[in-house]
Amino acid sequence: MFGVLAIDKPAGCTSRDVVNQIQRCIRPSKVGHTGTLDPMATGVLLLAIGQATRLVEFSHGLPKSYEADFKMGCSSDTLDTDGRVETLEQAPEISEAAYLAAASRWLGEQEQVPPRFSALHVDGRRAHELARRGESFQLPSRKIIIHELKILRYEYPRVTLAIRCSSGTYIRSLGSDIAISLGSDAVMTRLVRTAIGSVKLDDCLPPDDFCDEQTIARHLKPACLLTESLPKCVLSTAGCQKIRNGIAVQLPDFLEVPSLPQAEVQQATPRDLAWVAFDAAGEVVAILKQAAGGYRSLRVFHKAKDTTQPNKIKTPHKPES
Repeated sequence: MFGVLAIDKPAGCTSRDVVNQIQRCIRPSKVGHTGTLDPMATGVLLLAIGQATRLVEFSHGLPKSYEADFKMGCSSDTLDTDGRVETLEQAPEISEAAYLAAASRWLGEQEQVPPRFSALHVDGRRAHELARRGESFQLPSRKIIIHELKILRYEYPRVTLAIRCSSGTYIRSLGSDIAISLGSDAVMTRLVRTAIGSVKLDDCLPPDDFCDEQTIARHLKPACLLTESLPKCVLSTAGCQKIRNGIAVQLPDFLEVPSLPQAEVQQATPRDLAWVAFDAAGEVVAILKQAAGGYRSLRVFHKAKDTTQPNKIKTPHKPES
């Protein structure tokens, strides 16, 4: 199996719970998710199935969209209603105009400190585990990008936001940070992820709809959805054969090559300059990176018929063999 399963995650379970549920149906095929959702959150959860798990790291450039509710004038140790919520004394009443002005300052590239109750690792341990034990630690700020932020509803102390942002953005932290800048605080009461890249919530099904391998196979989406943020190229038949044999490809091996703006090339990291290579039929062949001697593969994907290795070994191993 090779593709992406679009899940509408229900509230009350972790992303790992969903992965395990699907894994039980298709074992020994691999399953991995492309971005964690907190237990209280619902919405789009993309699962990479089979060899598509090797593309997960390249999906991190995909923008994500959310709809979130916040209640101002209160605080929480977890920044949401799953934690200990306390009402703030003498919290100012904030007008919609003042809130909009404060929220607009978060548009663009920002530095955000992740919440202490998160799945990030601190010295090999999860931050939320340390926080629950009352241990002292600090998480470094990280760069995020808020592409779009809109107020959908505003009835103080409650506000509903629509947000489109980069991977790694913590929405509950964003809501709290906006309110803190106005002399208050806020607790997230609802979070729905409405899109990852081009996959919308309407494209997703609840995990309980996938009860067997056949159903999962019918609903698999192309693995290339995970590479939408990468520039694309098309390899010739000879080029596909070369890269699958571990040989670097040259420009004559391409049927189509993307043109990258020079400014983009200068600002990009080496991994950002990876290309996703397709064959003439539109199937993912490899993730390429320019190197000495041409373009070499970071990941290669073989068609099932290209290998003589069996999917499952049915004959028991004998020590003397």
